[in-house]
Amino acid sequence: MLCSSLRKRREWAPAVHSLTTSSSTWKESNLEACDITFPVPVSNSPPATFRAIVSSLSELQSSEGKARVARLSLMNGGEHIAVILLLDGYKPMESFSQLQIEMLCSDCPIPMIPISTTQDFAACLKSLRRNCIRKNSAVNTEQQATHENLVCWCVEGKPLSRDQVNVLTGITSGFRGFVDLYSSPGGRATICEYLGDSDGERVVSFLSHGPPHVRKQPGVTDAHNV
Repeated sequence: MLCSSLRKRREWAPAVHSLTTSSSTWKESNLEACDITFPVPVSNSPPATFRAIVSSLSELQSSEGKARVARLSLMNGGEHIAVILLLDGYKPMESFSQLQIEMLCSDCPIPMIPISTTQDFAACLKSLRRNCIRKNSAVNTEQQATHENLVCWCVEGKPLSRDQVNVLTGITSGFRGFVDLYSSPGGRATICEYLGDSDGERVVSFLSHGPPHVRKQPGVTDAHNV
């Protein structure tokens, strides 16, 4: 989503017009405290909203520009935010480097994405969205692998096969969802239905009582015998 107020800013109006007419991805709306929003995937949660402001270097160095950055830093808990910065004015790279140093030393370090002209705006947005999705997909893949490795060993006796793990992770959402599945008669029946009674009972027993070596420790009592 693009903030409709961008059209009122002379240097950005052509870029906004080009984006909204050439792609169905970007629509205009009234946004507060930012100029751009788009969803990014988050593991085991609803999508988060990425927020960014668009500014020229000279605008950002003004008191109003600094106030906008400060407001942005308070959004999303300081995550999924950025400044798309048009390098303008005298010796823009030197000014940009100095601004980066100031930002890193401040209480609100926000990623800054420099562009040389407003014609680079569309490509910058495309790259930003792609990188956000790729980054979060990589995190999700790593978490999924960890989830599968844990599920593999959550069973009495020999570990579950890869196919059995895929079945269980396919019918649950995250490791908590898997652990919670056995807590109801319906959930336990589902595990046995998908794995077969023998392997299903091995999983249910592990989730109910823990590993056998833990149960045999002094002072550890079967929960059903308390």
